[in-house]
Amino acid sequence: MSACELMDRPAAIARASAVEWGVIVDAYLTDAARVGDRYAALVYHDLSGVIPDGMTIVTPPIRPIVERDGYLLVRSLDEGDHYVIVSILSESHVRSATPR
Repeated sequence: MSACELMDRPAAIARASAVEWGVIVDAYLTDAARVGDRYAALVYHDLSGVIPDGMTIVTPPIRPIVERDGYLLVRSLDEGDHYVIVSILSESHVRSATPR
């Protein structure tokens, strides 16, 4: 990951958090990779304050709710948590990280 990408991450999270989602957002996710009905991602602004920024998490099973300004709001199937997916990890990054 380049220094420019690292510097842009807080800006993208700030832009996503400025969107009116209509719900309380539990966390913002970057470099998200879909795994079945879950996402593995880096987490920022965890509402509970338990998970530090930049930690990798796996969401509970989720479903998409709405896309706004290029960001995707998702909700856990039990409807207890809302996350905003700020960026998706491209398949080329996933492939290049996979051992051969």
